Amino acid sequence: MAQSPMLVQESERRTASRRAEMPKAVAKMPRTRLSICVRKRRFASQSDAIATALAADIELRPYVCDRCGQYHLTSRLKGKRRLAP
Repeated sequence: MAQSPMLVQESERRTASRRAEMPKAVAKMPRTRLSICVRKRRFASQSDAIATALAADIELRPYVCDRCGQYHLTSRLKGKRRLAP
């Protein structure tokens, strides 16, 4: 069932009006809890984090923390790329 052009225009006008009322930038919630970030070791560069991960007895991977902006190591590997030895 096709909508009439008048209904389509009214729907587009309402959508544009709702978008104009919404805030432009919504701050993302940090994924890393502050308590986790505080107790983890921080690495200033990715190469430092990778070197430490490769030297560890267990398999680790580096990631950029959304709290502090530096690198941490995690042992969670499910669905993630692993470091080449």
